[in-house]
Amino acid sequence: METAERLPSAVDVIIVGGGIVGTSAAYFLATETDRKTLLIERDGIASGSTGDSSAIIRHHYGDRETYSRLADWSHEFFRNFEERTGEPIAYTDNPLVRLGKNGEPSGEYAQAGYETLSELGIPVSRYGREELERRYPMLSVEDVDFAVSDDTAAYSDASDVAGGFARAAQREGATVVTDVEAEDLLTEDGGIVGIETDAGPIQTDDVIVAAGPWSGRIAGWVGVDIPMRLTREQILLLEPPEEFDAAKLENLPTTGKPDADWYLRPDFGEGVLIATHHVGETVDPDTYKRDPDEETILKFIEELEEFAPGLADSKLRGGYCGVYSDTPDRGFVIDQAGPDGCYFACGFSGHGFKTAPAVGSILADLLTEGDSELADLEEFSLERFEEQTKPTAND
Repeated sequence: METAERLPSAVDVIIVGGGIVGTSAAYFLATETDRKTLLIERDGIASGSTGDSSAIIRHHYGDRETYSRLADWSHEFFRNFEERTGEPIAYTDNPLVRLGKNGEPSGEYAQAGYETLSELGIPVSRYGREELERRYPMLSVEDVDFAVSDDTAAYSDASDVAGGFARAAQREGATVVTDVEAEDLLTEDGGIVGIETDAGPIQTDDVIVAAGPWSGRIAGWVGVDIPMRLTREQILLLEPPEEFDAAKLENLPTTGKPDADWYLRPDFGEGVLIATHHVGETVDPDTYKRDPDEETILKFIEELEEFAPGLADSKLRGGYCGVYSDTPDRGFVIDQAGPDGCYFACGFSGHGFKTAPAVGSILADLLTEGDSELADLEEFSLERFEEQTKPTAND
């Protein structure tokens, strides 16, 4: 990526944040509009939450049809990523299997997703326990009543994709500059006129803040309150024992126990990834502990002994921690707020990767048209938090 010495003095649009959403927005602005676009990132591309993402690509969101639609649109883009952008990415098909118990939140959520995907024509299957045991003998599911399979789910590498978006955006005329930090949003007469960076000021009429867990802090510079809880989530990378052969690993779905606060999926290089989900403590994104806790490692071992016994003796390849940016309803924020020309794309609650191509396209539409055909943008408005809602189970 370019360096601060090549920083332009004025552009049409500045994107703050070089994660999956910021780089996607840069790509779509470069390919679908005539706006002179600059993306700045204080560290490296995908150095924040994106680099820590498990990069699951799935469509099951319970009854939240909008999110299933955006995920489906984005998945089609992922499937054709190299053809669209000229950049190859890591990509592996892997079904996501939701396990449910009748009469409990896990069952209600799984069934709602089954009905939503069926109505949308997205491939989905429903299995009873006997069929589930036949298909996935490596899982212990005696207390499960049924399962819903998001049949065409997959996983990728989020850093790979963000880098691909950034390089493609540059080829299409956007400027991408790393190691430059935004320090203030500059306003005049109620509108954005530029940003101040540690490399100097840059004039612009429009700013997109897509800085992940730092977005709320930046919003505060212009008096905008974005309700987000930043939580530390823990990820382990495992090497299965030899007796857990390649056939079992290839057939292992993305899944977790009903109502569990963790999930697992196969990983590149014949490994397994297991991670916590919406259970971490509130943290500062600049100072949180980056290594998993010993008690979490021990908990995962216990959970695997019960749920996937063949993985309980896996070797620990490594581990790391990332940050979720959770809104009160675990829905996205994609909105113009504060000064004219100030836009926010944040609060993705651990789901930003799955829908990033659609979100990038929406942002390009929002800046040029004020709306988008991909979704009803009222669903992502900050105004909805005036009436707080509770998170949906298993989101």
